[in-house]
Amino acid sequence: MSLVPFALRVCTTRALQAALPVSVVVVDSPQEPLDHLDKTSPQPVVAVYTGSAMTKLEGRNLLGGAPVVLLTLQMFLPETFAYETSPDHIIIVDTRRQGAETALDILWRGALLALNASAEPWAALWREFAPVVASIANQHYLLERNGVKVTAREVTIECEPIHEPVPGGEPANAWAAFVTLMRADTRGDGLSALADWVEASIRDAVLSPLGRDAAYLGLSAYVARAINIEDGVPDADPCSPREPSVEFPQ
Repeated sequence: MSLVPFALRVCTTRALQAALPVSVVVVDSPQEPLDHLDKTSPQPVVAVYTGSAMTKLEGRNLLGGAPVVLLTLQMFLPETFAYETSPDHIIIVDTRRQGAETALDILWRGALLALNASAEPWAALWREFAPVVASIANQHYLLERNGVKVTAREVTIECEPIHEPVPGGEPANAWAAFVTLMRADTRGDGLSALADWVEASIRDAVLSPLGRDAAYLGLSAYVARAINIEDGVPDADPCSPREPSVEFPQ
């Protein structure tokens, strides 16, 4: 499993859940996002996906290449819903008459502010995972479901995130913070139960030191040995004949 899209998606979902009003449903990659509209009290839905990713490689450096992830937010509006603009102010939006685009603009503005500027821990961690955003594309469309028009918008955020974690090592920096926030999560949807699995997938990779370093650098075993990436000999005598001696001209 690629951990970078997973981390981006989780951070995005949690950041938006914290920032947007409780009248908005934010869900992580549902197969049927429109099912969330089928409620007694209709609510806008924001579904978060990382459906497309690409890694720019040099040689066979599969883990250390430069990743590009398309983070997608799909926003859906019910026909009529109540939207909380502040704790003491609620407006009723009837998308059949007017205001559908305005409601989508407000939703996107709230999401953008959360990801770009919020001090909430998940939002701050999102910025650690996505230090570069190359482009953002918005597309409006209408769906018809059971004879009812559904107003929707898809926002695609082209992210250039950090690399995959080094296999077989301690989770560090953003990855350590990610595992910590997962463990402390109290929303009750099972995210905290995945913290040990994520840490184990980083820490417990079944690789020798040579295999780990060669995999991350994209080297064959022959090349790794040729350039003297050692396999588990940290106490080797620096004067040993196994260690190459390089003399620089004076």
